[in-house]
Amino acid sequence: MYPSISIDNEETVSNLLDIFESNDKFSPTHWGNSEQIKVEYDRNEIIEKISEKSISEVFLHRDRTVKYTGSFKVNNMSPRSYLNFDFHKSMPKKMWPAFFELSDKIAGIIKPSFGVTHIFWPPIYPWSNDNDRNHIWMNLCSYPVPVKFLQNGPMGVGTRTYFSRHILEMFGKSLLKNATAVISELDWGGMSIDIIEKPWDADVSVLLDNWLKVMNYLGASDVIAIPSFDKSRMGVTFSPSPSWQNHLNR
Repeated sequence: MYPSISIDNEETVSNLLDIFESNDKFSPTHWGNSEQIKVEYDRNEIIEKISEKSISEVFLHRDRTVKYTGSFKVNNMSPRSYLNFDFHKSMPKKMWPAFFELSDKIAGIIKPSFGVTHIFWPPIYPWSNDNDRNHIWMNLCSYPVPVKFLQNGPMGVGTRTYFSRHILEMFGKSLLKNATAVISELDWGGMSIDIIEKPWDADVSVLLDNWLKVMNYLGASDVIAIPSFDKSRMGVTFSPSPSWQNHLNR
């Protein structure tokens, strides 16, 4: 997720930590201020470091039943401000609805201009048919890391996608509301799209079919990044749409 507010104060960070601590299955076990540091989770220590302005990033980890690792920046908001959490594939399926609920709560705090929450199924490399190709494409669209997103804009949607501020304006509320998907207008002013109702219950083939329908519809907006499928049938590269190129030139 790309926050539209600065996560540089005790209150916002405290609210984020509250969200993780509110469910025993998501409560962090370790934390650090870089990828190399991992110490026992101490909420008070994190808040103290925030108040001292002595750290620029917070990493949270959990090494129990629901495993994850992730981070968010705690400096003044910039285009590279980014919140990202990767949950291990061993997470029990019964926890998937709670995982999406956690995502909504995080979004409610940081109000992402753009963000994706996605269930990743392993794709087949190299692809041998359109379904396999689209599966790889969907996975890449659902992981909008800064090195790809900032240059190319939204590559597409994931299982659940959040929009607000300038990216919401680029698509237009009316266009998003008419997508063949589950649309929600959120209390904090953003919108979300689920490509299918209760995606945690969906078969991957059904999810992929609906994803393609939504992508075909949103592609007409001239905002989605333009894909280019590798001749090796191993990957997809992207280039910015005219709308995003205009955004970059401002």
